[in-house]
Amino acid sequence: MTTAILSDPPRGARAAGRLGLDRFGLFILGFVALYGIISLALEHGAGMVGFAKTPYLNAGAYVYALAFALLSFVLNRVTIRAAVPHPIALLLLASVLISAIIGVANENARQYILAWSLYLVTGVLMFQVFRYRRDEDRSAETIAALYSPAFIATVLFFAALSVSAKDNHYQFVLFEVLALYGMLFRRSVIEKVASAILYLLIHLGSNDGYVQVEINRASILAAGAVGLIYLLYRRYLVTLFFLVIAAVGLIGFALSLDGPTVDRLPRNIREAILLMKGDDIYFHVSSYQRIYEGEKVMEDYQTASDAEWLFGRGLGRTVDMTGAADKTPGQHALLGALEVHNIHFLHYAVFHKFGLMGLGVLALLAGSLIWIFAADLASGRLDHIRMFFYFYLFYNLVFALPASNFLIANPFWPAFLGVLCAMRASDNRSAAPLRQR
Repeated sequence: MTTAILSDPPRGARAAGRLGLDRFGLFILGFVALYGIISLALEHGAGMVGFAKTPYLNAGAYVYALAFALLSFVLNRVTIRAAVPHPIALLLLASVLISAIIGVANENARQYILAWSLYLVTGVLMFQVFRYRRDEDRSAETIAALYSPAFIATVLFFAALSVSAKDNHYQFVLFEVLALYGMLFRRSVIEKVASAILYLLIHLGSNDGYVQVEINRASILAAGAVGLIYLLYRRYLVTLFFLVIAAVGLIGFALSLDGPTVDRLPRNIREAILLMKGDDIYFHVSSYQRIYEGEKVMEDYQTASDAEWLFGRGLGRTVDMTGAADKTPGQHALLGALEVHNIHFLHYAVFHKFGLMGLGVLALLAGSLIWIFAADLASGRLDHIRMFFYFYLFYNLVFALPASNFLIANPFWPAFLGVLCAMRASDNRSAAPLRQR
């Protein structure tokens, strides 16, 4: 099936044309369908729910992404330049190699050494495949197809299923971006309404049989980042100024609420207000868990060598979570609470495995994204097509700050970045003859 999608035969080309999708769009379509099917099979076939499904969903996602990338090379769907990684990708690959060697030397968990190596190498491949693809860019058609009745119905179906059983997966971020972009950019009233329904479904959850609104602080921050770049794109600087004033006023109002009123708010919002009021973070298990994980990482560095401070404690490095107040990470860890691999805060997760070099690569990656957005904004090259990709990249990056797996174990992010860089390179090639005149 994948071979048919990637190859050149007229039948495959005609089918792709009817769908209005380029290879990137077909990659997304296949990914959403496969991921949803695997999730349903694990839940109803194996009885797994929530975080318990994550390792298996990750495995399915990366087998799919790796197969797509390799077939792109085999079937000559990329240019020769795809064989030479981007300089930042080379730094990332060097970090992976050094960290893997340290991980093996420290006898870290082999399962996680292999898993993270797969995540990051596949991520580089996804960037290269979409940055240096041979086929013509059809991003406008692809985005239009993502809001077609068939695709929106599929997305709404999976989002509705998640109301009763929340999943910690890539589709949450993709669906959130589809909803926000649809409400802000799509012109059709039907598409805007469907996007609003999608956004509502994403933030509904079942608690003791009752459906209620559930929204976490990471998604609020990420949506705020998307809102910021949207206002900058629209040049609504006055609106941005008044929104900042309104946000400050809203925080002041929230801090003025009495105890019974705060107690009726969703958990994440309630915790945030109580913490701003001076509550001890220790009494809020979910929030303190992230601090506790950071403390365990720094404890692990007490015996680290100078080289490990620079390059990390190695891939597969785990921490003992048996003393954590929040038992969830230990319960869902493949190796048990004694060897928990996932660290929520992105900077701690990267520092633990890759050291100061890893933090430098992460800062370079984030800084480069901000820089190219600023450059496109200043040059007037931003359009609503390119904003779709910026929406996803910024939303995902900010969302991953307190939930690192959404960036580290996510083949979508480098794929989106690759397409965006290809679009910018095409603009530069088009502008070159004009400069020569």
